Amino acid sequence: MHSTTLALRIALTVGAALAVASACPAAITLDGDFDEGSLKSYSVSGRNISLVGRDTYAGSGHYLGDGYWRWLYFKASGVQGALPTFSISRDFAGDATPGPHELTDHEMVYSYDGVDWQFFDNNSLGATNYTFSNSTAFSQDEVYVAYALPYSYGQSVAHAQSVLATPWASPTNSGNANGVIGQSPAGVDDLGRNIPALDLYAYRISNPATDGAPKRRAMLTTGQHASETLGVRTLEGLVDWLVSDDPRAAALRDRAEFFVYPMLNASGRYAGLSRAMLEAPNTDSNGFWNPTKWQNRTEQRILGEAMLADIDPSPSNGLDLALDFHSSVPDYMIAGPNGEGTGGRDDWGYLKTSQGDHLDPFWQALRALQPNVLQVSSGGGSNTTIGFAQNYLYADIDITFENQFAISRPPSYYHDLGENFGLAMYEAWVQVAAPVAGDFDEDGEVDAADLAAWQAGFGVAGGEHWQGDANADGTVDGSDFLIWQRQQGQSAITAAVPEPQSFALAVALVAGILGNTAAANWRRQRRRSLHEA
Repeated sequence: MHSTTLALRIALTVGAALAVASACPAAITLDGDFDEGSLKSYSVSGRNISLVGRDTYAGSGHYLGDGYWRWLYFKASGVQGALPTFSISRDFAGDATPGPHELTDHEMVYSYDGVDWQFFDNNSLGATNYTFSNSTAFSQDEVYVAYALPYSYGQSVAHAQSVLATPWASPTNSGNANGVIGQSPAGVDDLGRNIPALDLYAYRISNPATDGAPKRRAMLTTGQHASETLGVRTLEGLVDWLVSDDPRAAALRDRAEFFVYPMLNASGRYAGLSRAMLEAPNTDSNGFWNPTKWQNRTEQRILGEAMLADIDPSPSNGLDLALDFHSSVPDYMIAGPNGEGTGGRDDWGYLKTSQGDHLDPFWQALRALQPNVLQVSSGGGSNTTIGFAQNYLYADIDITFENQFAISRPPSYYHDLGENFGLAMYEAWVQVAAPVAGDFDEDGEVDAADLAAWQAGFGVAGGEHWQGDANADGTVDGSDFLIWQRQQGQSAITAAVPEPQSFALAVALVAGILGNTAAANWRRQRRRSLHEA
């Protein structure tokens, strides 16, 4: 009896101790020592967490200022059930734009898994600090916090490898079998962290079966400024569409080739820098795109020399288009009638309007598909990525595209925007004005590619013409196949839609084709000149 009472007392004592311990919140700790992480220091006082951001260390004509932060990304531990308020100095780098402060409209983001991100509920710019917090407590012990939707170096590697695993992507001439064109130099960053040498990737997207014909040529780049992650997400959306099964993407691959450099500043991204590279931390890396300037900048030289070798440019065989994806803090001087945000601000493209680039069919198609996109005239610095594309890669049209921070959009927005970039190229370079009914990819030919489009869309309700709906009845079925069959071999000249044969015959033909798996991959080579369409 006595031993039972003692055991009960011990159990009650231990239980009470555990209850007291659980009632006391765990100490909150912060860590920014990981891929793309960036935090100089912090202090915790009750529910208030004061953050110190890293100096931007970017000069060379784009001086942002020591003591001013821009990129912030860290992991907080011990926050389950807590309602902390984070604060950081309002000394935001590059805040020289007339009008409201760049943080006025900004919302920080958080994630429990580093994949799915949400915006903080409360974001406020005070006289000395910028603060952010949530209205409900964190539901897990660890949470990632960032200035904007992150996109780490590791994510870029994983995406490049997944693209290279598709039939439509291959290493460039300068790369090895894995698509690696070289490595950034290892080093120590301004926080004393060891940054390893990092693989640099490049790849070419096209249909290898049509490589014997002349093709449009485009170069796609991003990541020059390490913290401008929204541009990286837009490039991802474009690339994902280019290698997709969309018949329009397939038709574009037949007529165009894309040279993609998805990490122009791998070292800066991994180290959590803003505009600088690890090897040259005091300069803006986008001012050294010139063979005479990059000799002492290993990572930039590897990338530039790879572009020259991969594209093998000449005045008669340069790029049709060069796109460099960035992100920008709000520019209150740029306004438009259809934008989101104060004064109509939104995403925009810098174009050389003095050369008529804004009249290019691609840009016109993009703005029709994405009406919120604004355009800004630009002289285009000769030592920028785009200047290099024009001066050394003979690009006809070169555009720096800016996704604006401080507009709180989900990741899907950037993915969809990237897809519209691809569709704009398709509309400008491939699509004909009056395709016949059986020309589902609308490239001016009724051929095996259209059969593949019909097969992919078979059974779709509410289908569109590009999905295989030849008779515009909203359904992709056997009658649409019969129209394709009768028009096979026709050109872009509009023809009358023939009456379908009997339903029984249509069913038999459809069953036969769908049962032949080889037909899904059947694609006749096209040998058309670059401008025939």
